[in-house]
Amino acid sequence: MATSLDEVIAKIESASTVEELTAVLQWVAEACGFASYAFVDISLAGDQAPLVVTTNRRDWDQTYRQENFIEVDPAIGVARRSNIPFSWSSLPLPERKGRRIPGPLKTLFAAKDHGFTEGVVIPFHYVDHLGRPYSSVCTFFWTDPLSGFVNSFKVNRNWLHLVLIYWAQRTIDLVAKTQQLPHRFLDSDGQPLAAVSLTDRERDVLSWAARGKTASETADIINVAESTVVVHLKHAMAKLGAATKTEACVRAVYLGLINV
Repeated sequence: MATSLDEVIAKIESASTVEELTAVLQWVAEACGFASYAFVDISLAGDQAPLVVTTNRRDWDQTYRQENFIEVDPAIGVARRSNIPFSWSSLPLPERKGRRIPGPLKTLFAAKDHGFTEGVVIPFHYVDHLGRPYSSVCTFFWTDPLSGFVNSFKVNRNWLHLVLIYWAQRTIDLVAKTQQLPHRFLDSDGQPLAAVSLTDRERDVLSWAARGKTASETADIINVAESTVVVHLKHAMAKLGAATKTEACVRAVYLGLINV
């Protein structure tokens, strides 16, 4: 890679809009031999409208969305559990049995139909300027002969990983500050979930609930009455605008109020 990391970081830090950042990463992608890329926020499983920044052709982007490939994309499943860049060819794929094509295979077949011969997937996990946790994945799409891909993957994957740490952080901060990213959760009044303050006991009972403990088991662990645990859970649910204990745990993790 002829471009220095310092030069790329300087361009990232000087960018004031997501559009400028999009152009910077495309410049980086092309310098490494890739045709395009797609950055997707995968923080929330099942999110049908995640943040996406892409330079892919419109036809592939539309196909990916219309076929709901985000639900079966094998790269996303691996990215949720990894911090290491990987290629499409290294993905564990299900066997095809009969006429039915499994979703992961269908996703890769469709990508090849659109001219993509290989791809590099870079997962990473980080926090925004408010300390909220995120998981994202960026795929770089290769359209040239595979002989060139092998060398590019070997030489550039770690360099791209470093670049993306800076790029993703800058992008998500800009998006969040300009409120282009939809609020993930609403409170009980339907308003965007703001800062929530939980008591130590409320955090305790939510933490144990997130680990699968019942109210009775939590009561034994923290040495209080079961009814007291129930009260703390109800208070925490109300503060978080959650209808269920599970929803309260998810929101508390998202806001960084508890760890699991």
